[in-house]
Amino acid sequence: MTDRDDIQEIAEIDFEVGHTSTIRDEPTTEHVPPRTHDWKVFLRSAGVRGDLNCLIKRCVFTLHREFPNPKREIRSTPFSIEETGYGSFDLYIDIFFNTKSDPKKFRIQYDLTLHTSIPGETFRKQERFIKKYRCTFYNPDPDLRQKILMAGGRVRSGGSKTNENDDEKIEDEPLAPVPPISVPKRPFSPVPSANGNNSKKLKVEPTTTNQKKSSPPPPQQLRMKFRQKQIRRR
Repeated sequence: MTDRDDIQEIAEIDFEVGHTSTIRDEPTTEHVPPRTHDWKVFLRSAGVRGDLNCLIKRCVFTLHREFPNPKREIRSTPFSIEETGYGSFDLYIDIFFNTKSDPKKFRIQYDLTLHTSIPGETFRKQERFIKKYRCTFYNPDPDLRQKILMAGGRVRSGGSKTNENDDEKIEDEPLAPVPPISVPKRPFSPVPSANGNNSKKLKVEPTTTNQKKSSPPPPQQLRMKFRQKQIRRR
C-alpha cells in the first residue's frame, strides 16, 4: 500500500454503471419461473470522450447463479450484456486494467433492480438506472497515467483531498413519456410431484374424535338375554 506521505500524484477515473429494464409483453415460456423483464446492464466512462479500450483489458460480469454461464467476460467496448429475468439481484463487475502495476483490478457491486415500487404511482413499462463509481490510482507510472487520461480520467497533485472509491448516485436519465400500464402478476410455477399423474386420490373419512361411542351392556343384562333365548327354544 502506498504511504500517503509519498503520494506525489493522484489519477482518478469515474465509471458509470447503469441498466435499463423493460416489462415484456408476454413472459418467457422456456424458463421456470417465467421471466417477465428484458434488461441490459453496461459500464462506460463518465468522461464524454473517454475510450476504455486503452485502459481496460477485460470486464467480467458475474450474474446470479440461476443464469446459465453466470460469468460473462467482455474484452472490448461496449462493456454490456443483455438478458431476461424475473427478479432483482446484486451483480458484480470485475474490471481488469491493462497494466502491470497496482491496482490491476477494481470490483463494483451493483444492485440490478428491475422496477421500483412507489405507493400511489403506476409502473412504467421501461425504467433506467445509473450510478457512478470512482477508482483512484496513487503515483501511477507514465504508461498507466496516459491510459487513464485517454479513458476520460484526470490527474492531480497528491496534496489535494480525494474520496477513494467514492460511490455516488446520479439522477436517472430522462425517458420519453410512456403510457402507464399494470404490472402482470408473475405466473405461479408449482413444484412437480414425484408421482406425476399416477398419484392416487385418497378417501377422507370423517373424524370420530367427538362422537360418543355406545357402551357395551352390563354382564347381568347379557345373562338375562341368554336365558330368554333358551326359554324360547324349549
